Order: sequence, then C-alpha cells, then structure tokens
Amino acid sequence: MFWSRKRPPAPVALAPKLFDPLDVFRERFPVAGTIALDRCPVCDSDEIGRLWQLPQSHLGASTYLNSPGSPFHDFYLDYLPLLKVPQQIFVFDICRFCHSIFRNPKDDDQSSYRSDASKVAAFKAKGTASFASIVKSCEKHFPHDTRTVIDAACGAGQALALLRERRPELKLVGLELSRPSVEFMRSMDIEAHVVDLDFEEIDSSMTAGSIDFILFYEAFEHVRQPLTVLRKLTHLLRSGGRLHFTAQYYGPESSLQVRVGEPIYIDRHGLDWAVAQLDVSLHALTIDTKFRVTLQKR
Repeated sequence: MFWSRKRPPAPVALAPKLFDPLDVFRERFPVAGTIALDRCPVCDSDEIGRLWQLPQSHLGASTYLNSPGSPFHDFYLDYLPLLKVPQQIFVFDICRFCHSIFRNPKDDDQSSYRSDASKVAAFKAKGTASFASIVKSCEKHFPHDTRTVIDAACGAGQALALLRERRPELKLVGLELSRPSVEFMRSMDIEAHVVDLDFEEIDSSMTAGSIDFILFYEAFEHVRQPLTVLRKLTHLLRSGGRLHFTAQYYGPESSLQVRVGEPIYIDRHGLDWAVAQLDVSLHALTIDTKFRVTLQKR
C-alpha cells in the first residue's frame, strides 16, 4: 500500500483591510476646506482625481524666503509641513483634461472676503512700494494711446494709486469684492465698484469693447471659475486692448513648492488651453514663480 503525501492547499491571499485615516482620525487630522468640488474649476471637466494629501501648519505670520538671486527671493510662506498632531490636511486634486492642480475641498474665499478690511490695513501700513514692479511691468505692455485702465480684483487700490501718480491723464477704475476696500478707494477719489466677478455682469459699470488695459493680478486662483472671469474681462477690451494676469505655475521651470494658500495651479498645457478659449492672442509671457501673461484682444 502506498501513501501519497499531498501538499496542503496554499493559503488564500487576503486583501489587506484598507481604511481612510482622514476619516478614522478626523479629530486629529481634520481636512481643510469647506467646499467639495466635483468638477475642475478651470475647464469644468469631471475627470478629476486625488493627487496629494499634504499636512500643513499655519505659521501665524508670513515667513519670507531668503534666497538672493533666485526668483523666489523674499517670497512668502504662511504654512509649512511640520509633522505634528493634531494637524490640518490639505487635499489637492488634478484634472486629466487641463492638468490643473487644485484644492478639493477648498475654502469659501468669497463669503468672508466681502467684509474683509485686510487689504486696507496693508495699504495703510506698507503703502504701495510692493506694487511698483507690477505697475512698471504693466506700463511696458500698455497699448498705444492708452486712456482707460481697469484693475480687476484690485485689493485696496495700491496699483491704481501708483498709476495715478505716474500717469495722471489715465482714467482708472477698480473692481473689487471687498466693500471696505471699495470705500477706501473712493475716499482717495479713485473710481471703484463692488463686483463679484464670478456671478455679476460688469458691463453695467463698464462699456464692452472700450477698455484699453486690464490688470487681473494675483486673482486667477481665487475666483471660483477663472476662465469665466477672463471671458468677461476680455469682453470689455477694445480691439488691440490688452489684459495682464498672473496664475500660480507648476512645471519644469518651477522649484517653489506648492503653497496651500493658493487653491489653483496650472501648467503650460493648461495655460495654452485657457488662452485658446478666448478671443485673444498671447502678447507676452514670463515664467518665474508664476505665469505672468499679457493677452491682446483681436
């Protein structure tokens, strides 16, 4: 009689039990942001997916980088990825179509900003010196015979105040969501209007097709739908008129880490796609810590 020795059956590999630590430990690692997005804020695509979960701690005061000669010298950081508990987690998604990287969930910037007076306080404390370079840059791109300049999302009007000193012949107009900022500009005899650039039509206060130059500085990433706002602004431009805007940049030339206070970042693919959606040509482009874009109306 022969006995056969059969090997015991191999154990069945069990899939590891996965859990969402941001759910299980939500009291220790709360997710920052109150508005969950199901579409890309730039191109409106629903093909979006989780890219990063970043632990970040608020520093309490802006910290400036000391790197003389680099493009981000004197650039500020208000959060750092300190490893501690409890810790806020900032979540970023990426769009498959336009490649935008954006916070999701995001903060409701607009609800709190309507009554925000921080830009006025900054103007009173620091003056207009930090806006000198952007104003000089814009002047280089003014089209011939510029008469009317709009600063959209203009803060407390620092750039407009500088332009009034340098070019008193210009008609200057500020569009701003913060009512304290608008009241402050009006107290300086600068024309200003309270406008929600996302939801409100701006042709009522400005005549479409009549504006020579528009500045849209440090605001692309803070409106709800930046392409919608760019369409409205370029609609105001006359033929040959120009719009200068900045957008947070990521790509091969960028060595600055993503700052969680900036809710949208785009690469060159996304920029080219956005420009192609507008009735404009690309007049000038500089890339350092951000895109600095000048468009010309056809």
